[in-house]
Amino acid sequence: MATAYVRSPFSTESCISAKVKYCNNGCQGGDPCPGNGNNHGVCAGGATGSAVDVAIIAGGSYAVSLRVNYPTVKSIKTFVSLQCCTTCTDNKFKRRIKVELYQCPDAVGLIGTVFYAHIESPSVDDNMVYNLSSSTKPLGTAPAPGGCGCYGGPHSHMERLGGSTPATICCALHVFSSTNIYSWTFTPLQNCPTSPSDR
Repeated sequence: MATAYVRSPFSTESCISAKVKYCNNGCQGGDPCPGNGNNHGVCAGGATGSAVDVAIIAGGSYAVSLRVNYPTVKSIKTFVSLQCCTTCTDNKFKRRIKVELYQCPDAVGLIGTVFYAHIESPSVDDNMVYNLSSSTKPLGTAPAPGGCGCYGGPHSHMERLGGSTPATICCALHVFSSTNIYSWTFTPLQNCPTSPSDR
């Protein structure tokens, strides 16, 4: 068995501002896990219950990246759509990037799927396969504060299909680019195809 991890999307220190429920105290601490506020909305249907918001701490970078334990994850396929905060008028709040994780190059051997919402200036394209050469793949940026009732400040809203969320991911927890947000355990393929003609 092998385990793939998706880590915090920001390069700088950030915090968990929601997990299933919103954190009433934001990044200040004091909330029980998974939160004591209102239920958190979701953007991915079947991922209900796995929502995690990672918020930028003042002075942090707004760049949002997929961070995985490469080379366990060797390729991804991305899908860009407008499926969150649909009452907003600005697409940067509605934009969702769906990322499928694969254990071989050229999108062979699906591991699981993670979603990122509230993405401005996306740096990946819709229905596109990317072979990874490192553990980080830029996705876009988190919008600046304000502009929509569903968006209280710069953060990355994440959801998953399959896999699990570590129990230690609690409200107000400070996280880093090395912090695991989601994980998927899977049976590795015996051999990855060496070229598309080998499939």
